Amino acid sequence: WISESQERMTLAIPKKNWETFKNLMIRRGVEATIIGEFNNTGQCIVKYHQKKIVDIDMKFLHDGLPVRPMKTKKPIISFKNSKPPIKKNLNQSLLSMLKQLNITSFEFISKQYDHEVQASSVVKPLQGKGRVNGETTIVKPILNSNYGVALSQGLYPKYSEIDCYQMAACSIDTAIRNLVASGVDINKIALLDNFCWCSSKDPERLYQLKQAAQACYNLTTAYETPFISGKDSMFNDFSGYDKNGRPIKISVLPTLLISSIGVVNDIFKTVTIDAKFPNDLVYVLGETSGEMGGSEYFTLNKTVDDRLPQVNAFKNKKLYENFYQAAQKNIISSSISLTRGGLGVALAKMSLAGNLGLKISLKNLSKKLIRDDYTLFSESQGRILVTINPKNKKMFEKIFKNNYFKLIGQVTKEPQIIIQGSNNKTIINLNIDKIEKAYKSTFKKF
Repeated sequence: WISESQERMTLAIPKKNWETFKNLMIRRGVEATIIGEFNNTGQCIVKYHQKKIVDIDMKFLHDGLPVRPMKTKKPIISFKNSKPPIKKNLNQSLLSMLKQLNITSFEFISKQYDHEVQASSVVKPLQGKGRVNGETTIVKPILNSNYGVALSQGLYPKYSEIDCYQMAACSIDTAIRNLVASGVDINKIALLDNFCWCSSKDPERLYQLKQAAQACYNLTTAYETPFISGKDSMFNDFSGYDKNGRPIKISVLPTLLISSIGVVNDIFKTVTIDAKFPNDLVYVLGETSGEMGGSEYFTLNKTVDDRLPQVNAFKNKKLYENFYQAAQKNIISSSISLTRGGLGVALAKMSLAGNLGLKISLKNLSKKLIRDDYTLFSESQGRILVTINPKNKKMFEKIFKNNYFKLIGQVTKEPQIIIQGSNNKTIINLNIDKIEKAYKSTFKKF
């Protein structure tokens, strides 16, 4: 009875359907045997050769385990905030950002697995002429249908060093926004939670876990994106000794990977990240703030800040619904979700993917005057970078009239990214060749 032999399955079948089911199994050479039936006694009774070997009360089975009291303790996290030096020219900063492990091209991985099965991929792992890694992939599982399935993810383990609630919230928002930016209806998105935690019996780690779980509830009920599955790994810790024989413990950061899956109604209305037409207008949808805590830019500059990006799910949901309306009207030429590295990295990826230039102004992009490097590399959530045909400007702005958005520039034929700061002075002037070299340098030999 407790044998772990493979290729077996236990099913519950209405008694009236048994003969039909049995004959179906016989035709396929599968053995099917009745081993019992459900009743209303509240007891689980198992017999072997008429001898009772199991007799369990269902109430005891479900509620008999004693409650294990567990206490939480809010961790004391204090940072001595610091700032990177102000630079007039940010060329090298952008190139260095594109080499960061969490941002750089991992094309060598995308080439190693077969993502093209029966010509069913719609949006591939590498997008545009420049072969840039996208945040979302879309496949067409039914070859004679225009429906598609989109997959993406969100992950910010560095944020958990400051606030696990916002870490989880940002992961959820990003996983959803990545799909939305490719043309997926937010009302047809589901999520999976993948917890990778450490020392979960520790009161402080348990507190952080509770905060992350609370964010999962708050964000998904606001977005109405249900969790349909997930995985938990709660004790990712190593206890041992260092080279001098002293006890040592190494733990992963509290991490929540959010995977997202969405249904695409029409694969011909999906959107990719590559800029496509010179003279197209460039917009940023959503607000940019100086939220630099845990950012790739501060990591690069070895500086810290406790101001994490904040997620306003109700405001963002309206933006995401409006984006879907615009995508359905075919007025979005290209779009990319702003994630790690913020606007600067997104502009570089969009330009490189399309092998076209961009002329951008950061003036008036943010409601509050913040440093140009913060404007470029802030990881504020709820933002999407888009390009549109100038003839669609009036319709586009009408759709987004109840959202925060800014026109920041246009696509150019010349393969050059030129960005002017808040004082109208050029802070970035880079050829796409240099951008590509930086973006694809980290794993060049892999």
